[in-house]
Amino acid sequence: MTIPRIASYPMPQPGSFPANKVDWTVEPDRAVLLVHDLQQYFLDFYDQAQAPIPELINNCRRLIDHCRDAGIPVYYTAQPGGQSPEHRQLLTDFWGKGLAPEENLVQIIPSLQPAEQDTVLTKWRYSAFKKSDFEQRIKESGRDQLIICGVYAHIGCLLTAAEAFMLDMQAFLVGDALADFSLDEHRMALNYAAGRCAKVVDADSVIQAVNLRAKR
Repeated sequence: MTIPRIASYPMPQPGSFPANKVDWTVEPDRAVLLVHDLQQYFLDFYDQAQAPIPELINNCRRLIDHCRDAGIPVYYTAQPGGQSPEHRQLLTDFWGKGLAPEENLVQIIPSLQPAEQDTVLTKWRYSAFKKSDFEQRIKESGRDQLIICGVYAHIGCLLTAAEAFMLDMQAFLVGDALADFSLDEHRMALNYAAGRCAKVVDADSVIQAVNLRAKR
C-alpha cells in the first residue's frame, strides 16, 4: 500500500517518443515550467546513481536554468508531510499515510532547490491544479502553456497535463525529464499524452525553442 522500490530502467530517448497529434511550439511569453514532486521522499524509491535518475536530474536542471534565464515562471509542487486522514482521503487507500513530517524527506532535492523568484505549490492530489490556485496564477499572468518535468510520469505528471488540456492550456510533457515506476509505465504516459492531451517533447528541443524565441 505504498510506493514500491523502483528498479533501474533506461531513460526513453527522443527517437523512441510517440508521434504527436499536435504541432504546438513552446513560446517563452506564454509558458510556465512545472517541476513536479521532485522531493527527496519520491526519489528515495530509486537507486539514484542508476538510470533514469541522473538524466532526469540533469535535464530538469537544464530546463529550470534556461526557463529562468528566459523569464519563464518556474513552479514546483511539493506534498506536505504528516497529512491528516481528512487531507489525504482516498490517497490513503492506494498509497498509505504518505510523507512523514521530516524535512529531509519533504524537501525538494538539493540539486534542484527553488530560487527566491520561484513558486512552490502545496500538492494535495495527482493533478497540480486540485485544491490549488495554480490555474488562477497561470491565467492571471496571461500564459497558457505548461511545460512539465519530474515524477511520476504516469500519475501526477500525466494527470496534470490532462487537466491543463481541459483548462485550455497547451501542455508539454518532457519525455526525458520524467521518471516513473517502470519503462512500460513511462512509455504509457508518453503515449497517452501524445495522443490525447499534450505534446511530448525532449529537453533539448524545449531549451532550443526557449532560447531561440527569447532572443527575438
